[in-house]
Amino acid sequence: MAITYDYYGTLEEAQTYFDNRLHESAWTNASDEDRPKALLAARLIIDTLNYKGRKAAVFALLEASPDADEDAIRAAEASQPLEFPRGADEEVPDAIRQAQYEIAHSLLDGVDPELELQNLGIISNGLSSVRTTYNRTQVPIEHIVNGIPNAMAWRLIRPFLRDDEAVKLQRIS
Repeated sequence: MAITYDYYGTLEEAQTYFDNRLHESAWTNASDEDRPKALLAARLIIDTLNYKGRKAAVFALLEASPDADEDAIRAAEASQPLEFPRGADEEVPDAIRQAQYEIAHSLLDGVDPELELQNLGIISNGLSSVRTTYNRTQVPIEHIVNGIPNAMAWRLIRPFLRDDEAVKLQRIS
């Protein structure tokens, strides 16, 4: 059974991106087998976030049939496996592709998002008598808390995210 990879863009586009990026040795030194795996892992990380608007497939359905039922909306949602494109867009924004490449680079460089999250509260470590001290009052770093192992990728993704502070009111009559 052949493995297929679903990610934003192509390996060739990723290579072009890294050909023009400083400090890209993690990508260059990665094996041909690991590069698509890193892109897939990066895409999975990106697709876990809560984005503004609707997937393009759902948007198109609702434009054509504003009274579409929940089953039709779920079917449209399932027909588009990736979170992007969204709304009326027909292509994935460059910022999302670049964020994926940056996350893939961090993963290839050995950054583990789960370990980064665990390490946020550590204020001291020890060796003899093995001790670790945590500060649970520290304000966490936003991109790490959201599972993004790369600050640049977070800055690229952030404008597409739904505002958690916003409240949407709707009148039902």
